[in-house]
Amino acid sequence: MNLSDVKQIGIVGGGASALMLCMEAAKLGISTCLLDPKVNAIGTQVASEHIIAPITNENVKKLSLRCDKVIFNTKPDFEIDVKLHAPTYPRKETLNELCNLKNTLELLELLEIPVAKVYYQDNKEEAYAQIEHLEMPFRFVKQYKNYSKIMEIYTKEDLADFILEVGEEADSFMLQPITHYKQTISCICLVDETGKVHLYDPIEIIYDEEDTCHLKIADTLTKTMVTRLARYNRKIMKELQPVGVYTIRYGIKANKSVELIDITPELGVGSLLTIEAYDLSIFEQYIRMLVGMKVTSPNLEAYAHGSIKEANQIDKNETGHLYNIDTHAMYIHREAKSE
Repeated sequence: MNLSDVKQIGIVGGGASALMLCMEAAKLGISTCLLDPKVNAIGTQVASEHIIAPITNENVKKLSLRCDKVIFNTKPDFEIDVKLHAPTYPRKETLNELCNLKNTLELLELLEIPVAKVYYQDNKEEAYAQIEHLEMPFRFVKQYKNYSKIMEIYTKEDLADFILEVGEEADSFMLQPITHYKQTISCICLVDETGKVHLYDPIEIIYDEEDTCHLKIADTLTKTMVTRLARYNRKIMKELQPVGVYTIRYGIKANKSVELIDITPELGVGSLLTIEAYDLSIFEQYIRMLVGMKVTSPNLEAYAHGSIKEANQIDKNETGHLYNIDTHAMYIHREAKSE
């Protein structure tokens, strides 16, 4: 399929990154259709159409009937078990693998990629017994046949509410302590139609004492750490054999040990930094790939950083490029690379 064959691209999930994907598609004369339950989803500012509906099997199927290709910009919490009428990125099999947390954790264990400690239980009685030995906060996962439910437990009230929802039909339970990391790193990976993996530089996510989120192209990681993360990313991509784009998040502890936190097809807010820092942003590359254009390895031209604040707290006189993110906004600044 080439550019002339792609008339409309569907996008599941409508955050700031969906807006950028819609803009890149528009540059090539391609219309977009957004599936998102939020009436004022950011992506609707540019999307040609907006299906205001929950993200379900039936609605994803309807979207696939209207589009030539479909991008998942969110990770479904259910298995896609309907016939789709357009190629999806990632493919359905990969999405189903990622939506099953137990399968994902077993894959990471097989690949010898470290994750936070996980406790598996086959029934809720065993899960309740294990809870007695865990300190809060922790992640409580109920795995059903075709979907999972996850809740982060910070208080006894959270736990009471979640336990009330526990039904007998759950296949298994997982409990995972929530770890406080010294650094959180986000890695963006693109796998093209030939199976080649293209990696963007890691993005560091930092929260200050006022809980303001700061993002930057990570320029303080050691070469050893960057190499280690790249090796993990390539191992995961090789095993999943997924064509598409992924965000892989890691936590780095004070002792420099690393744990994988999450794998998702969603492009988070940090992906906006690629617009300012690279010759080709992840959004340009993604749309180019969908229309059959060649994907190239990204070239870092400048370091970029930004802070996310409530829109009414943004200084309009601040330099940099302003990006609106729902009720928040972020100025992104560029800094020349040192030779």
